[in-house]
Amino acid sequence: MAVVQISRIQHRRGLATDLPQLAAGELGWSIDDQRLYIGNGTVADGAPAVGNTEILTVGSSSFTTALSYYYKGYLGDSTPIVTGASGNFTRTAQKKLDDFVTVKDFGALGDGSTNDTSAIQRALDELYTDSDKDDERARRVLYFPAGDYRINASLKIPPFAHLRGAGIGKSVILMSGSATAMVTKDDEGNTFGTIGNSAATTPTNIQLEGLDIRNGSSYGGLSIDNATKVYVSHCRFQGAYAAGGADNALGKGITVRSTNTLKCANIYFDHCQFGNFARLIDMSMDVTNVRFSNCDFDTAYNGVIIGSEWDGSTTNGMSVGPRDLQVMSSSFSNIGQQAIYVKSKQTVEAPSRNILSHSNFFASTVANNFEGVGTLNEVATIQYDQDECSSTLDFFERHDLRRTDGSSHMNIAPEVQGIARTSHKIKQVTLADNTSTATTTGLEYSAGSGNLGKSIVLNYKIERGPRTRVGSFTISVNTNGISFNDDYTESGTSPVDVGVTLTATLGRDDSTTTDRSVIVKYQTTNTGTAATMDAEPTLIV
Repeated sequence: MAVVQISRIQHRRGLATDLPQLAAGELGWSIDDQRLYIGNGTVADGAPAVGNTEILTVGSSSFTTALSYYYKGYLGDSTPIVTGASGNFTRTAQKKLDDFVTVKDFGALGDGSTNDTSAIQRALDELYTDSDKDDERARRVLYFPAGDYRINASLKIPPFAHLRGAGIGKSVILMSGSATAMVTKDDEGNTFGTIGNSAATTPTNIQLEGLDIRNGSSYGGLSIDNATKVYVSHCRFQGAYAAGGADNALGKGITVRSTNTLKCANIYFDHCQFGNFARLIDMSMDVTNVRFSNCDFDTAYNGVIIGSEWDGSTTNGMSVGPRDLQVMSSSFSNIGQQAIYVKSKQTVEAPSRNILSHSNFFASTVANNFEGVGTLNEVATIQYDQDECSSTLDFFERHDLRRTDGSSHMNIAPEVQGIARTSHKIKQVTLADNTSTATTTGLEYSAGSGNLGKSIVLNYKIERGPRTRVGSFTISVNTNGISFNDDYTESGTSPVDVGVTLTATLGRDDSTTTDRSVIVKYQTTNTGTAATMDAEPTLIV
């Protein structure tokens, strides 16, 4: 209703405890707590209730009585939702806003220039390690609004911390000091070396998502210390390493640190990016059940390196080393040395590691020492120096021959080498008709360094007109050279013989590296029809 008359301006002032019932439209100023009220008027005059209404000012008390809220749903007043058992359940605006907490509530600015270290750490400590740390209601999700948060000391991540950003390239945490960007700690504030003292809760159930974590120095991204159940998704870890640079044991994008009594376990990375660290992933200490899925590994000296510092039980936290680590459905590019390297000190008995690479893509820019394809210094894309490892259904873009000088090309660069089993997808080749001399099928595999113990099995199907052969062609390489055996069954119109003979030879001797290649060859009879062979190779390397 329009205001039709103003008869007078009324106001009162005094202490909050002396506030009387104000007349309709009369103002009352509470001097001691700096709050302002206006009288409602009478019900007869049309007021919903007799009383005083607080006018929102700077002095209002945290919205406790100033505003109320209840959920209306996306249709609002047009289709009311009843939120309580009888009528709507209301909450103060303060409580509603407290459901959502950001680092800016603790003083972080994210402006790209301010040092936000203490503000972010204060948020972590107040939410997860303060006096009410054991109350689940205190463990809120800590949000990082889009911004550039500068830090100069490691952020210490406590148990049950849940850090959420706006996404890669949006919520950026940039380390400018000489330290790892993030480490884990217990709920008493103890870091690696003292984690778990005084019956503290060790790091567990930690979640990071939607964060862009960068280190501008030659140090690491995230050190998972004495932690279990760590979940990282849609994050980027980026360092200062440039392609062509040297190895650096301090430049670990992701690492773990354990003790004999507090081992790391159950670490999961999903849809994450790792780039520009000397070692993208470096795990030597005890850790079990680590998964990398749908991740991108780009620009490093080493990709995923396992056991580079492992020495058995002589060092605390290295009693068994990393075990049960899997990299799945991920991509690797611009990595000078091996994409995945499981190392062995060969001075102590190695544990079973169970390192698995499955359905990954390895670009041609991997494992060539940043020299380009077809170079002498190429190494295996995957190197397994420990047992119980495998590569299944991986795709290797590199298929070039290594070079010993400017014109001579020798054996092919190895895809997987060491102690492992690797299986490949099916490849189809055409076997020409009437080939009386042994001719290469185009199927060629590295025989491995020293040519010892290589075993290759081709499960295949050959179709030639109305005849079919299904078989298993086994090749063995040892100190005596190469041997092979073709075990098959044939079917079709009589005679069922498809007229194909498979053989294998060693070729492309490389005197520099003592490596050779296994070349699969064939001969065919004259039937007037070429044959088609589908081959699925499995190698014990």
